[in-house]
Amino acid sequence: MTNKEMKKVAIKASVFAIVSISLMLYRSATKHIMITDAAGVQLERGSSENAYTLLVDKNVPQGKSDVLIIPLPKSVSSDNIVLEDRYLDHQLRIYIDSREEGFYKDNAIVTDLDIIEDAVCVAQNDTGSVCLDFDLDNLYANESTLTESSTIEVKFLRPSEKYDRIVAVDTDEGLLETALLLKNIASRDQNNDIKFYYTSQAEEDVSIEQRMALVKDCQADLLVGLSLDDSGNDEGLTCYYNDRFFLRRLNNAQFADIVERNCAVEFGAQAFGVVPAGEDELLLSSSIPSARLKIGIAATGDEAEDPAGKTDMNKVAEGVYNAVLEAFEVME
Repeated sequence: MTNKEMKKVAIKASVFAIVSISLMLYRSATKHIMITDAAGVQLERGSSENAYTLLVDKNVPQGKSDVLIIPLPKSVSSDNIVLEDRYLDHQLRIYIDSREEGFYKDNAIVTDLDIIEDAVCVAQNDTGSVCLDFDLDNLYANESTLTESSTIEVKFLRPSEKYDRIVAVDTDEGLLETALLLKNIASRDQNNDIKFYYTSQAEEDVSIEQRMALVKDCQADLLVGLSLDDSGNDEGLTCYYNDRFFLRRLNNAQFADIVERNCAVEFGAQAFGVVPAGEDELLLSSSIPSARLKIGIAATGDEAEDPAGKTDMNKVAEGVYNAVLEAFEVME
């Protein structure tokens, strides 16, 4: 190999190394952290007896106003961090699996945000694993990244500032699986950016006041209720709507028909029609297109998969998602 050829090889190797290192730094600087939400299994926070108030430094770096900056022990990677967005309670919890006990007694979070009402650290064990618990003054969407400076940066936005289309979903305890399936369908859809917020968190009881507040706080465009029907129509679907509030672009009866029709097609069950909501407080309090689908208990079968590998709850979730897509098309 001549000197000229050797120089060419060296230059190519150098360029490759620089590009590779740049990509590695970029990825590490913008690495997203695992996030769970209210539709998932909740994590164990720890005892409040082991909690202390976090130190707060309001001297934020230039360009970082309105950002929450959380320092991390050097040994912590993205694999050791989980964010839990407890939006129903206006809480953000950050679980950090660390080996540096007492780290947050000496290292302050940095922020000038006035939306944080309380910030505590809860020790989960005696080796340094903690839950950082932030109480917020309202429901916020958040964007979280792990930086190359060993910090987590969190930006908070009102839901309508981050998402173009928002749906509130109210589910009975027996249909939490459907909520999870609906969440998974939405996450796989790359063409339609729709955010779903759920009133039901795991197996916890949620009051009607909390449900009403969520619909308002998340700035929802649509409200879908999912319930098991124990009224006697146990082999089909019935959809209820708010008959006391008239909407121009998409009225409640139209939306209920869209929900029932799409779910009946996917589910393969008899549709008993759309009827006024009666005493459904959540629907009657809503000023956005709202419908509640009630599913006959016998119609859910034994959850056996069909030849396509779909369970009954899969079919309901797909029907609801298709109905939401159709409703937004009508509203545009």
